[in-house]
Amino acid sequence: MLLFLGVGTLGGVIRTGDTAALADAVVLLLPSPIHTDIVLPATPEVRRAFAFLADAGQPIGDPATAWIVVGWGAHDFYMQTQTASDLRLRPALKAIMGDTAVMRIETGGSGWDTSALSRVTLNASQFSRLVAGIRGSIADTIPLPGPGFNPWDAFYPAKGRFTLWRTCNVWVGDMLRQAGARVGIWTPFTWTLP
Repeated sequence: MLLFLGVGTLGGVIRTGDTAALADAVVLLLPSPIHTDIVLPATPEVRRAFAFLADAGQPIGDPATAWIVVGWGAHDFYMQTQTASDLRLRPALKAIMGDTAVMRIETGGSGWDTSALSRVTLNASQFSRLVAGIRGSIADTIPLPGPGFNPWDAFYPAKGRFTLWRTCNVWVGDMLRQAGARVGIWTPFTWTLP
């Protein structure tokens, strides 16, 4: 376990990619103790890429929508564990051993205080690649049955498989790295992300 922690932390320290010289877009990282979401500004490009959210009743076309929050995770664990008090052994073990992936997508308004969140500055090309990478991680645009965490979110089938080696935070790192942002080479923990 100590080796895993050490290697995972080192993977976050060894960084590749570029810091954008031109700040065309800023994305935010929303961490919890074990999970990180990517927060995209609701630009016209993002609204087009996620237009399917309207079919699930999410207000992607509403001018008051300022943010799209996206997260990737293990099907059973992610869908059943909103808070620490929801933690159960079976979904946790399934996530460690390997589970199908889901994406949780939530819309948010401009009144949200984002001042404490980490910021990743991207140029226009990097931002477009990030949006395309996230959109490409969605396996189906029909939401999964069952409740989300609140009235503004839904879970969708996602590509890939969650394991101890490919966690939600690794997915965030992969999305940022593929976009060309400066990020660690392996980011299994929240503290290994920018």
